[in-house]
Amino acid sequence: MTQLGDFQVKEPGGGDGVEQPRGWIIPVAVVALLAFAIGLYWFIGRGDDVPPVETVVEAPPDVTPPPSDPIEPEPEPPNIPALNESDAFVRDLVAALSAHPGLASWLVSDGIVRRFVVVVDNIADGTNPAQHVMFMRPDSRFTTTADGETLRIDPRNHDRYDRHAQIFGSLDTRGSADLFLMTQPLIDEAYVELGNPDRPFIGTLERAVINLLNVPIVENPSSLIEHAPFFHYTNEPLQSLSPSQKQFLAMGPDNVRVVQAKLREIALAIGISDSRLP
Repeated sequence: MTQLGDFQVKEPGGGDGVEQPRGWIIPVAVVALLAFAIGLYWFIGRGDDVPPVETVVEAPPDVTPPPSDPIEPEPEPPNIPALNESDAFVRDLVAALSAHPGLASWLVSDGIVRRFVVVVDNIADGTNPAQHVMFMRPDSRFTTTADGETLRIDPRNHDRYDRHAQIFGSLDTRGSADLFLMTQPLIDEAYVELGNPDRPFIGTLERAVINLLNVPIVENPSSLIEHAPFFHYTNEPLQSLSPSQKQFLAMGPDNVRVVQAKLREIALAIGISDSRLP
């Protein structure tokens, strides 16, 4: 299988100093927390399952106490469908987490929960999950520029991921975390199906988050060398990143900042300790 953790190359096509690869770079960071966008704001502001304590205040003599406001009943939690029937539930409710019109387009395929679990598992292990999220690839192709004899990533590549970062950055943090917790039984079931009966999924999610938060912010266009059929970074620390981290890095510094900030917020909101995060 072709690994897209490096940048695949082909012969230059034209005299404009730009080379375009056969492959494309997928924004794995956005997909890494796709499950945070599967549901509705049902549990926003929920507290511990402890009944409220009523405080009784005795009215002064000869004083009629004012009428109390009626107590609205707590909404019943929604019935979560079986894993095989969960796609419609996910698609119907996802829009509550963001006003961005592009969010729903990420849920066009079937098997959303299972796909999420596979993608997170890939990222946790450093593998590029591009084959599972083909529908998210950018519209344009990866290009390079020539600076004398030095080959560099064309900064215009980063623009291809602006929309992805905007969508991810627009997610409601508290609502996303609550919805992940709400759908965790489905996620755990899919993770067992994947062949992990004894390993909690939350630990795999934590490893995926840490891997993405460890990706550095690179302000200047990185230099490359051709190493057919890929490009390699000349910077050894960058070249040593995992394939999934390299794909995230390719979103560009501004987009990486946006996604990492939201990623950290949601991770903390679902209960991952700050001391465990980079």
